[in-house]
Amino acid sequence: MVRPYVDFFKLGINHHLLFPAVFDDAEIHEQTLKIVARMDFLEVLDLFLVLDEPRLSREMELVRACGKEIIYNCPLFGLKPGLDPNSTDPEVHQRTLEAALPHLDAAVRVGATKLVVGSGPDPADPADRPAAKDGFCAFLSDLGQAAAQYDTTVLIEPFDRSIGKNLLIGPHTEAAEVIERVRRGGVENVGLILDQGHVALLDEDIHEALEIVAPYLYHVHVGSCVKRDPTDSFYGDMHPPWGYEGGECDVPDTVELFQAAFDVGYLAPGKRASLTFEMQPYPGLGAEESVDIFLDKLDEAWEIFASQVDELQERL
Repeated sequence: MVRPYVDFFKLGINHHLLFPAVFDDAEIHEQTLKIVARMDFLEVLDLFLVLDEPRLSREMELVRACGKEIIYNCPLFGLKPGLDPNSTDPEVHQRTLEAALPHLDAAVRVGATKLVVGSGPDPADPADRPAAKDGFCAFLSDLGQAAAQYDTTVLIEPFDRSIGKNLLIGPHTEAAEVIERVRRGGVENVGLILDQGHVALLDEDIHEALEIVAPYLYHVHVGSCVKRDPTDSFYGDMHPPWGYEGGECDVPDTVELFQAAFDVGYLAPGKRASLTFEMQPYPGLGAEESVDIFLDKLDEAWEIFASQVDELQERL
């Protein structure tokens, strides 16, 4: 089946959120990679690899053979003991960079040209943010220089500051400022991701967020979040599926995202930008059953959007 949006974007999925058990079990990670690799309606995979051999070699062989575009998602180094991408301490800076380089190597070896990173923790005192941004810009610049020799682009994913991951970056205006600063410093191979659920967590408007990041935008995640009920198991940056009760995003919000992305030129005929599902399965349903619902909702949102845009009417 050729889906109606295929001329506008390449559809993908985030492996480790569709199968969240992979964070704790390397065997599940490897076995579920086989499942997403077989999903022939997908052209893109967001993933990370288990770096321990011999599993790494098996996973790399599997990923290379699947024929999909790979967007490599690094761990959030700022949430790991002893590491912090924001640090201005030379030893912590170097240690964090050295933790990132094996992931860059794995990304390159599976043909990924986009490497995703997050910033470190947001300081408890807002007065410390300028120094933290200095540190993060230095980290991003160094990692970008290392990635440039492989024609790989390093992408920042903006996260929330107060309800889930609590990271420095952060608001999309500040994310764009960081990218512009690093580029002015001579490192051009850096850019941004926009995540639908993170926009909601930041209490930002999707149209405004996309206008801000458009000059730097390389990839979009679609999904949702829960931010009103702290007792909900999906509260914070936990990526509930579209339409989850208590969640923020569903079909109407995705129509808005399509419109905003179209308005800024990210979605355009023939451009075939990348867009991936970044959601956990529906409670009580398996991964593949949930993906069927994701696809149905995506089709519905696209049909509504396309019906509202004159130049897309004939494509329906």
